Amino acid sequence: MILARSRLHTFGKVLRELPALEIIKPRFDFQRQALNVKQSLARSPGDKVVINGWIDKKPRKVGKELIFGEVRDSYGDVIQVVDSQSFLKNAAVEDVVQVQGSLALKKDKKNSVSNTSLELKLEAVATLNGADKKAADLQDFKTRGAYPPEYRYLQLRLPKFQQFLQKRYLLSKTLREKFDELGFTEVETPILFKSTPEGAREFLVPTRRITPDEEPTFYALPQSPQQYKQLLMASGINRYFQMAKCFRDEDLRADRQPEFTQLDLEMAFSNGEDVMQSVEEAITTVWKKLSGGLYTLDARGSVVPVSESQPINRMSYRKSMSQYGIDKPDLRAPDLKILDLSEFRALGNSDKKFPIFEVLILRNVFDGKKDFNKKWSFLKNPEHYNYRKPKVIPILNEQDKNQWFSKFLDIAFFENPKLVTKALDLQPGDIICGSTRQDTLNLFENPTPLGKLRQLVMKSDAYKGKLVDQDIAVWIKDFPLFSPVEKESDNNSEFPEYEEDRVESSHHPFTMVQIRDYTNLKTNPTRALGEHYDLVVNGVELGGGSTRVHDPNLQEYIFKKILKIKEPHKVFGHLLEAFKMGTPPHAGFAIGFDRMCAMLCGTESIRDVIAFPKSVTGSDLVVGSPTTVKNEALEQYHVFKGS
Repeated sequence: MILARSRLHTFGKVLRELPALEIIKPRFDFQRQALNVKQSLARSPGDKVVINGWIDKKPRKVGKELIFGEVRDSYGDVIQVVDSQSFLKNAAVEDVVQVQGSLALKKDKKNSVSNTSLELKLEAVATLNGADKKAADLQDFKTRGAYPPEYRYLQLRLPKFQQFLQKRYLLSKTLREKFDELGFTEVETPILFKSTPEGAREFLVPTRRITPDEEPTFYALPQSPQQYKQLLMASGINRYFQMAKCFRDEDLRADRQPEFTQLDLEMAFSNGEDVMQSVEEAITTVWKKLSGGLYTLDARGSVVPVSESQPINRMSYRKSMSQYGIDKPDLRAPDLKILDLSEFRALGNSDKKFPIFEVLILRNVFDGKKDFNKKWSFLKNPEHYNYRKPKVIPILNEQDKNQWFSKFLDIAFFENPKLVTKALDLQPGDIICGSTRQDTLNLFENPTPLGKLRQLVMKSDAYKGKLVDQDIAVWIKDFPLFSPVEKESDNNSEFPEYEEDRVESSHHPFTMVQIRDYTNLKTNPTRALGEHYDLVVNGVELGGGSTRVHDPNLQEYIFKKILKIKEPHKVFGHLLEAFKMGTPPHAGFAIGFDRMCAMLCGTESIRDVIAFPKSVTGSDLVVGSPTTVKNEALEQYHVFKGS
């Protein structure tokens, strides 16, 4: 009896806290047929309309019985509303409302009627959900266009972010339509995969299953669908694609997230040329539809539109590294090239493994020493560089013009400095930057010091006005198939050092070697070029792909003999077995969908085009993930917290 009374008491308390029906009912009783702001403004004065949206700003009283307000719809568009019946008297910023009324020509400050602009004279307002005081307190963040990350849902209401998400959807839709037109089939591959040595750290998912030896077992979230899509080629799928979720547990920055999306594709009975053609056709279509079109460099190095007669320029890895100092060159300054001075017998002398002396000249970029220090002294900051910083020498006068080389004598030897001086033709207002690098056949430091400096120059406010205002694309090909493994170095190292007799895949271990370099796999793997290709736009690697190894014996040789993977059958046995059963030649590609979307939206950070991105620490501050888990839950998965 006492227990029953206790339950009745608790139940009665719940009932007392139930919101009143007269408060709740109007929030669910609203007109379903409504227009957005753009549709409403396309109507005529006198037309009656219904609009759903939010109170954009605090309504302002302009007369005894007259209130002006603004309503923002789901697309971020705003319409002015005129209230002569005090509907908005108690309205708060970010209240969700349905407004009804008649359109009228808007009056200007002189009370003259506009011929074009419309406003809405309110006849009814339904508050579908009120916003608390917090939304109003955050108005300053709204004005700046950047809310604290825990209020991402408020930031997404801003017009810019609404447009970003709309463009993301349109991009996805356009790509799907194009690949459907090209004969591809969309296939979803599993998210729960297995742990494999593919490069970046993985996210592991514990399971309740244990091995016969009572070892816990784990899934791994896929870094890419690479192995599954190759298995699809073994399955007889001719052309595959998907919008794939991928996961990498790595340090974050503007263009990285632990969870990201890529457009993944693979083609059977095809090679890299076939893939590049399909990708180029799709990318060109996207840029034509969603941006101002895509550009590239022609044979003379001029910036021209991409077209059927002018495909995207192709550049070798070695040319890219020697002329731009990086394997993803930003060609919006196509004439800003690094010069190798070897032909003038100007050679590096600070380290025998870095014999090339090269320079980058900035022409007419400052006016006097004070102006140089203001605009360009940041180039000398060693924190900007992985190893040694380049020497940055301003040409201030005639003496600097003729004696510039003396500033480089500690890192370079000049056989005929007068000949070099004449060829470079330096003038006051120029800056000459110099450094050493590896020889072209063994060029693995990426970016080189001058490559990094060139990036800094192009991002600087002092140089941005010189950039071509177009999106410029280039294919980078002929990468080294393998690279030496770089040793961990301290902060005082000027040069990278490499481990003896150990190499790693420059991209991934499934890439085919170029046939002309086949014997190098046995004699000198780092001299073997691979069938890999990257698509670079404005210095950003938009995507990469390769012709794959589909021969099981060659793939096993690469695993065992070159990469020295222990027990490759345990890790990659599923792939090797599939290759033995008649897998056709195939090649593929993966496009960084978030990066492409950010580029088309004109923003540098992919966080802007992802609905709920993670913070720089990998946290989702909206929902508060990741979280801790109690030991009782962990025990089910045979995972235990440390003591």
